Amino acid sequence: MSTRGWQGVTLTDLRGKAIKVPSKYRNTVVMHQGETFHSKRELAYWLGLKAREHNGEISHLQRQVLFPIWGVTPTHEQVFVCHYVADFVYEDHGVRHVVDAKGVRTPTYRLKKKFLAVQGIRIEEV
Repeated sequence: MSTRGWQGVTLTDLRGKAIKVPSKYRNTVVMHQGETFHSKRELAYWLGLKAREHNGEISHLQRQVLFPIWGVTPTHEQVFVCHYVADFVYEDHGVRHVVDAKGVRTPTYRLKKKFLAVQGIRIEEV
C-alpha cells in the first residue's frame, strides 16, 4: 500500500515544512555578490572570465545577453520566433564569443543553436 507509514500524519503536520526536491538537471543555483547563477559551472566560468577581463586579455564582458531568433515563413517573410539567452558574451582580440555553460543539451537548446548558426552566431559550450 502506498500510504504505509503516513496513517497518523495530518495536513497541519505537513503545513509549513518545505520538501526539498532536486532540480530537473541536478544543477545548484548559486548566489555570488548579489548575482544569481544557474549552476556552479556557470559561476566558475564567470569568475575565470572576470579575471581575464581584469588582466586585459578580453573586453566587453556581459552576462545573460538576449539574441532574437528569426524564422522564415513559406512566403519568405521573416518572423520573430523567440529569444536565446547566452550565458556570456565577450570580445577577444576583436572576435565576439558567445558562450553557454551547458550540462545538458536539451532539444530546445539544440534547435535554438541551429537557428542562430543560420544567422551567423556560433555558440561555444563549456
